[in-house]
Amino acid sequence: MAVISLGYVVIEAKDLGRWQDFACNIAGLMAAPSPSEDVALFRMDDRPWRLWVDKGEADRFVAPGWECANREAFESLLERLEAAGRPVTRAGVMEARARCVYELARSSDPAGNPMELFYGRFVDYAPFTSPAGVSRFVTGSPNGADGDMGMGHVVLTAPNFEETHAFYRQVMGFGDTDLGRFYLQGGGEDDPGVGFAFMHCNPRHHSLALGQLPESPNGAVHMMLEVGSLEDVGRAYDRVLKSKGKAPLSATLGRHVNDKMTSFYMQTPGGFDIEYGWNGLVIDPATWVPTTSLAVSDWGHKWAHEQD
Repeated sequence: MAVISLGYVVIEAKDLGRWQDFACNIAGLMAAPSPSEDVALFRMDDRPWRLWVDKGEADRFVAPGWECANREAFESLLERLEAAGRPVTRAGVMEARARCVYELARSSDPAGNPMELFYGRFVDYAPFTSPAGVSRFVTGSPNGADGDMGMGHVVLTAPNFEETHAFYRQVMGFGDTDLGRFYLQGGGEDDPGVGFAFMHCNPRHHSLALGQLPESPNGAVHMMLEVGSLEDVGRAYDRVLKSKGKAPLSATLGRHVNDKMTSFYMQTPGGFDIEYGWNGLVIDPATWVPTTSLAVSDWGHKWAHEQD
C-alpha cells in the first residue's frame, strides 16, 4: 500500500492552553518538547509527537499526516497525485526536520480535505507517561505482530463521495473494509441513504473513513484514539463528566458494529470530536472481504441531540 499508517494529525487552535489542558488532563496524552512557543505537541507512544497543535486564528482540524514506508513509496505517491491532477507542494528541509521526518509534502483530496505526506519513522525512545494514568495508547498490537497501526483514525466529509472514495483506493492505495449505508428517511425506494467508506492501510480496521456529508466547518468529523483497556475508557468517561464543560460529551458509551470498538465521543477545543475507544477490530488486509453495515452501533452511542 502507498500509505502505511496515520502517523500524526495537525490542528489549529486560538488558545494553546485549552488544548494543553484537554490533551493532558482529559485525553491523557503527554506533552512533548516543542520547537516553538506557538506550537503544542503531544505524544502517546515512542514517537516524538502524534498531535501537532499550531496557534492560529481558528479552532479546527487541519490535516492528517499519512506515512509512507520509504522514499520510493513517497515519490511514487507524489507522482500519482500529480497525475491525478492534485496539487503537490514539497516542504523545505527545516520544516521536515521540525516534523521529525525525512521528507514532507502536502496535497489534498478531491473533496478539498488537506493532507500531509511523509516518510521516516523517527522514535526517541523516551518512556510514555500519561498524566491522567492511561495505561497505554494502542498504536500497534500488544505483541508487535501486526507492526505499527498508526495513531488511530480520522473521519472526513466528502460531498463528492464516489470520486473521493475512488481517489483513496486508486491513488492513495487504501483498501475497503466496510461500506456503510445508513438510511435516515425510513429506507424507502426514494431514500438513497448516506454512504460511508471505512478504509484500511494496515491491520487496523480503518485508518480513514469518508462520509457522504457536507463539508465540516471544523475540518473533520472526528478522530479516534484507542487505549489499552476498558478501564482506561471508563476513567476517561468519568473525567469528561467531571470536566464542567471543558470536554462536552458528544455521544455516550457504546459499541460499533463494524470495528467492534467500545467507545464514547467527546468534543475537542477544535470543535471536532475525539472517539475514545478500546478493543478495535484488527483485520488481515490480504484476506479481508469488505462488508456493508446497515447500522452504526450494537448498543449505546446516544448522541447529544438525542439526549433530551
